[in-house]
Amino acid sequence: MFDIGASELLVVGVVALVVIGPKELPGVLRTVGKTIGNIRKMAGEFQSQFSEAMREAEMEEARKKVSEIGESVKSALDTDTPPPATSSTPPSEAEINAATIADLNPPLPEPAQTSHEALTAELRAATEGVAAAETPAVASAPANESVPPKAAGHAGS
Repeated sequence: MFDIGASELLVVGVVALVVIGPKELPGVLRTVGKTIGNIRKMAGEFQSQFSEAMREAEMEEARKKVSEIGESVKSALDTDTPPPATSSTPPSEAEINAATIADLNPPLPEPAQTSHEALTAELRAATEGVAAAETPAVASAPANESVPPKAAGHAGS
């Protein structure tokens, strides 16, 4: 807002010290601070009152739009004729919700060709094929053939 740098503030402080004097300078600075605080307080109150007036104006405008929409819906229901289409009216909340729900719930895809049961059947067939291939080899081994005992100790004794 104001283009006051550090050098300008230093010059103002030195001039105030010379003109006012070191005894009264703290009291003057306190008074100036309180005055600036009061000015800021009044500016804040003005700004809040202005914002409140703007909100009230916006609410009144919204009420008018809602009543217009209500009247058009009522007349559409009473006469069974569609209301005149205007491009300046925004879509209703129900239309927005319906569009959002349709976007969020797309149609479900068709089930996959390979289901859990099909994968389980393939796994069983594969394991049975492996087991069937190993079974004859195990059955053809002689039953009374023994396994040689492990040699205990060392080889020299």
